[in-house]
Amino acid sequence: MKKKIFTLLLAVAASVGTMFAWDYEHVQIGDLYYNLKEDKTAAVTYELSWGENNYSGLTAATIPASVTYNSVTYSVTSIGEYAFKGCTGLTSVTIGNSVTSIGDRAFSGCSSLTSVTIPNSVTSIGIAAFYGCSGLTSVTIPNSVTSIGDRAFSGCSSLTSPVYNTHVFAFMPTSYSGAFTIPDGIESIACGAFRGCTALTSVTIPNSVTSIGTGAFEDCSGLTSVTIGNSVTSIEYGAFRGCTALTSVTIPNSVTSIGTGAFEDCSGLTSVTIGNSVTSIGDEAFSGCSSLTSINVVTDNLNYCSVEGVLFNKDKTVLVQCPGGKEGDYTIPNSVTSIESYAFCECTGLTSVAIPNSVTSIGEGAFEGCTGLTSVTIPNSVTSIRWRAFEGCSGLTSVTIPNSVTSIESYAFSDCTGLTSVTIPNSVTSIGNYAFSDCTGLKNVILGSSVKVLEQGAFYSCSSIESITCYSMRPPTANQEALDGLDYSTIVYVPADYLNFYKVHDSWGLFDVRPIGASKTETTEVKVEPTATTADVVWPAVSGAATYELVIKDKGGNVICTLIFNAQGQLTQIAFNAPSRNNAPQQTQAAGFSFTVTGLEEGTSYDLTITSKDNNGTTLDTKTISFTTTGEPQGIEDVPSDQVQSTKFLRNGKMYIIRGEKVYNAQGALVK
Repeated sequence: MKKKIFTLLLAVAASVGTMFAWDYEHVQIGDLYYNLKEDKTAAVTYELSWGENNYSGLTAATIPASVTYNSVTYSVTSIGEYAFKGCTGLTSVTIGNSVTSIGDRAFSGCSSLTSVTIPNSVTSIGIAAFYGCSGLTSVTIPNSVTSIGDRAFSGCSSLTSPVYNTHVFAFMPTSYSGAFTIPDGIESIACGAFRGCTALTSVTIPNSVTSIGTGAFEDCSGLTSVTIGNSVTSIEYGAFRGCTALTSVTIPNSVTSIGTGAFEDCSGLTSVTIGNSVTSIGDEAFSGCSSLTSINVVTDNLNYCSVEGVLFNKDKTVLVQCPGGKEGDYTIPNSVTSIESYAFCECTGLTSVAIPNSVTSIGEGAFEGCTGLTSVTIPNSVTSIRWRAFEGCSGLTSVTIPNSVTSIESYAFSDCTGLTSVTIPNSVTSIGNYAFSDCTGLKNVILGSSVKVLEQGAFYSCSSIESITCYSMRPPTANQEALDGLDYSTIVYVPADYLNFYKVHDSWGLFDVRPIGASKTETTEVKVEPTATTADVVWPAVSGAATYELVIKDKGGNVICTLIFNAQGQLTQIAFNAPSRNNAPQQTQAAGFSFTVTGLEEGTSYDLTITSKDNNGTTLDTKTISFTTTGEPQGIEDVPSDQVQSTKFLRNGKMYIIRGEKVYNAQGALVK
C-alpha cells in the first residue's frame, strides 16, 4: 500500500495576526483513495492529489461504511467531487450506508456503469453526478434524497423510465413523447429534469410541487402547454428556456420569484399572466420571446404592473421587460428612472425608442439585438452606457451620446453594422473593450478631448472608417487591437499645435495625420444654423488676424466651449464641454470659415462670441450672436412641479432648481 500526504493550508490573518490551518490526509486504502479528516470522517476521492482520477484498471468499486488507517477508524460519509470521473471501465459500484452525499461529477463519464443503488443514508446528489453515464439502465433514488444537482443524470441515454422519489422528480428520458403528469406528492422538480425532452407535448405540475429547478424543462421544443400547480413558489433560472412551441403560460398566485431567463427564447409564447405574489423577476425572464406582444400582471400585485403590455415595477420607476413582439415606435414613460438589464433585448420589431430625461440608468444589454432600431437619443441624465447595451443593433444608423456620459463599457455598440458616424463627448475618458468592434459601416469617428484610452479592440474590424477626429492634446493610448482592421490611409485629424505628438506615436502615427480645420467659405457676416444638438458656425476672415476665438455660453453665463483657430482655420487650442466636428480643411481661398459644434442640448439658447486677434494678442474685432437649438426643450419648464413652489439658487456659477425634496440642474436633469 502506498501513501500520499496532501495538506491544504488555509491561512487567515486575523486582527491579532493569528494563523488558522485546516489539514487532511490523502491516502490509499485498498483499491480506493480517501481524504481523511480530523473529525474522523472520510471522503472517497480520485487517485491524484490534484486533478482528475487515474483509476485506470478499476472495473468494480465497493465503498465501505468505514475505513481504518494507522489504527484510527474513519466513517466514510461522502463520495467527493470528481471521485470516479471518466472511469470508463467501471461497471458496478456498491455504496456503503454511511454515505450521506455524492459530490459534483462523482461518476461523470462512467459510460460502462449499468446500474447503481443509492443507500437510504444519502441526502444529496451533486451537480452532474452521473452525467454521461450512457450505459446506466436503472437507478433507484431513496426517499432520503432531498437535493439533486443540475444535470445529475443528463446524458444517461439508456435510462428508459422516469427517475424520482417522494420528494424530487430527478430525470425524464429524452425519448419520452406525449403528455405527462408529474405524480402527486413530489415536492420539487430537479435542475434539468426534463431538459431536451423534445417530444414532450404537455406537462401537468401537481399542487404538491413547490419549486421548478434550473433548466428543468429547457429545450423541450415540442412542449405546447404547461399547467403550474398552486403550490409552486419559485421558477428557477432558465426553467423553460427554449420551449419554442409553448404558446401561453399563467404564473399562479403562489409564485414569488421568476428566475433569470426563465422563459427566455420561448419564441412561440403569445400570452403571459403573472400572479399577485411575484416579488422578483430576473433579467431576461422573457427575453427572445419574439411572438409575445403583451405581458400581463394582475392588478393586485404589490410589486409589478403592466402598461401597454410592458412590464414595470409597481410605481413605474423601473422598466423591467418589453415583450419581444412589440413593434414600431415606443415612448418610455417620464416616471421611469431605470431601464433594467436586457429590458428590450431582441425586440426586433421596434424601430425607435424615446428615452425621457428621467432615466439615469440603462442596464447591461438593454437594447441588445434590436435589429430594427434605427436611431436612439440617450438623454443627458444618463452617465454610463453599459456592457453590450446596444450590441447587435444592426439597423442603428445614428446615436446621440450626451455630455453626461462618462464611460462607454465593453461591447456597448459592437456589431452595429449600420452605424455610420459616432461622436464621443468630452466627458468620456475611456472606451471599453470592443465597444465599437465590427461596426463595419462606421466611416467617421469623433473622440472628445478627455478620451485618454481606447481599450482592447475598441474599434476592432471597423474597416470602413475614413476619418477619426481626436480633440485630445495628447494621443489617446490605443491598447491591443484597438485600431486593428483600419486602413493606413485613414485620416486622423488632431489639434494643429499637437500634430507632431500624433505623427510620432506608435499607433496613431501609422495613419494619415492632419490638423483639424474649419472649412473655407464665402461669407461677410457671422451666421449660425442650429439643429437639435449642433450649430454650424460661419464667420468672415479679418485682415491681419492671427487667431479666431469662438466661445459659446449658455444663458446662465456658463462657458460651453472655447475653440481657437489660427489664420488658416486650423484648430490650435480647445477647452470645451461639448465635442466639436469639422469638415476637412480645404486648400481653396475664401472669405471666411465654417465649423460645426456638436453635443449641444436640445431646445436650449446660447450666446456665441467670435473674437479675432493679431499676433500681439490685440483684439481686432468681436462679434456676438444668439441662437437656440431645435428639438424639445430640456430645461426647467420640463421639471415636474410636484405641485409645490420652485426655488432657484446659484452655486459655483451654476443655476439649480429646488422643487419639493428634489434638486434639478438648469437643463432639467435630476441632481438629488
